[in-house]
Amino acid sequence: MRLAFFSPLRPLPSGISDYSEEILPPLAQHAEITLFVDGFEPATPAIRERFPWHDVRDVAAQHAVRPFDLFLYHMGNHPCHAGIYRVLERHPGVVVLHDYVLHHFLRYLLDVEGDERAYLAGFPAGEGRALLRRLRAGVWSELDHFAYPGIRHIVGASRAVIVHTEAARRFVAQQVPGARVHVVPHHIGPDASPFQGLPRAEVKRRLGLDPAALVVGTFGFVSPSKRLPAALAGFRAFLQESPAATYLIVGADDPGFSSAQLVREMGLEGHVRIVGRVPWAEFYGLMDAADVCIQLRYPSAGEMSGSILRVMSKGKPVLLTNYAQFGEFPDDCCLKVDLGPAEVPMIAAYLRLLAGDPALRRRIGENARRHVRVHNTLEQTIAGYVRAMEAAIAGV
Repeated sequence: MRLAFFSPLRPLPSGISDYSEEILPPLAQHAEITLFVDGFEPATPAIRERFPWHDVRDVAAQHAVRPFDLFLYHMGNHPCHAGIYRVLERHPGVVVLHDYVLHHFLRYLLDVEGDERAYLAGFPAGEGRALLRRLRAGVWSELDHFAYPGIRHIVGASRAVIVHTEAARRFVAQQVPGARVHVVPHHIGPDASPFQGLPRAEVKRRLGLDPAALVVGTFGFVSPSKRLPAALAGFRAFLQESPAATYLIVGADDPGFSSAQLVREMGLEGHVRIVGRVPWAEFYGLMDAADVCIQLRYPSAGEMSGSILRVMSKGKPVLLTNYAQFGEFPDDCCLKVDLGPAEVPMIAAYLRLLAGDPALRRRIGENARRHVRVHNTLEQTIAGYVRAMEAAIAGV
């Protein structure tokens, strides 16, 4: 199988870059892969030197010289997918929907590139025009981005779609009846921690943390939908009983969000360590120091969080929002937090419960580790891709 592979890659700061670089080597055992990038050079030597790569503007020429059997596109809400979007319109293939809501991406095409046609194509005819009128009249809410998914054109222009959860499959099928949708599990990334095998107390000591105090962590890109204000409010209530506890925020801030400002406003300086974006070794090392992780998300664009899978693979008890695809996790391998008035009290109560019961922390963490190691292996992901691609080529 000759495969044209379109995705952001490093140095682009996207979780999809990391995801794609992890699946490329094993996927190459099943296909002859050529990479297409949009205006940058792949930064990872093992990727750049192993795979032939070209700019997306050279697709037609490369395809004419030696035709590809299939085009595989990775789509998300980041502007770095704009060049990929232009190609998938001309060369139908298999689209991996990392987000099943792409309205934020369409807003970029509209607001920055002035592409009204692309914006309108994402929605049913009357809906798109109505949304455009509301936007221009200023009658708009951030929640509208999540209420109107904007996937109609991308799914309709594709031979098949890959999603990562059953909730995403149902959603896509509802939005675009007749779409061929394959569920391929999101894989666990490789553990790059330098502290593997060390006791948690020793890891904390090496990172300048109190070995005896509870360490809570939130990992991954920090945006308003990650509900950090609620997480920190629950942590602040917990501090009244455990004043030595520390909260780690590990990940880059969304351009419109400031973790530091939020921590100041909540009076949590000295209790919260804002780490920011760090290399994988440090990212995983800080996970090793955490006793409990809080990985909330609402509203959601339908993504399966790689950070959630990573913390679960490390055997951490994790607090998740009891919503959509995150509700698919079994109740014995996470702690589910309800939205609404109970959210902050539930976070505080869960922290008190876990702080006082190390055996429960270990049990939930081990259940989490076991779950993702059964359902989210790299081998399962690659097998799912191969099945979906072969079906697309066969037209079934």
